[in-house]
Amino acid sequence: MFSIDGVQWAYPCDITREAELTASDISGMMLDKSYFNDVLGTYMRYTVKLAVPVTARDTYSTIYEMLTEPVDAHTFILPYNQGNLTIVARVESVSDVYVRLPDGGIYWKGIQFTITANHPSKVYSLNQVLARGRSPLPELTEVQTGAIYEYTSTGWVPADYDDADATYY
Repeated sequence: MFSIDGVQWAYPCDITREAELTASDISGMMLDKSYFNDVLGTYMRYTVKLAVPVTARDTYSTIYEMLTEPVDAHTFILPYNQGNLTIVARVESVSDVYVRLPDGGIYWKGIQFTITANHPSKVYSLNQVLARGRSPLPELTEVQTGAIYEYTSTGWVPADYDDADATYY
């Protein structure tokens, strides 16, 4: 069972998950021929193929319309290991098959969609960053270019220093 934007769907389905470990732009081959891998986080990608009964055409259409809405993201609850994972994700693709019967009846079947999380499901903790000798970065959503932050006992706080460009020695 899975849900889209709080609506649960209990139809039989095949779900494929893929964990993409996304590296930053500074990752790459070093001069000593070693590879520097600066992982930003693990982004989950799911492909779901539903088996909605032919008798549930209205429900099928509802699912299709929900998935093809031109919105930035949906909230999905999907299986993950022995539990569930809630992710905010964008719909990458939606596909299905048009069937025309000899008696003239028509229907759509085999709806399949692929989603990718908008945010990483796994990232380094501050202790993991420090243990690996990396520079810790503030976990802020809106940062001004050139802003300075310090890590204190209360977390990341903005710092205010005099502009060194105007200081003469």
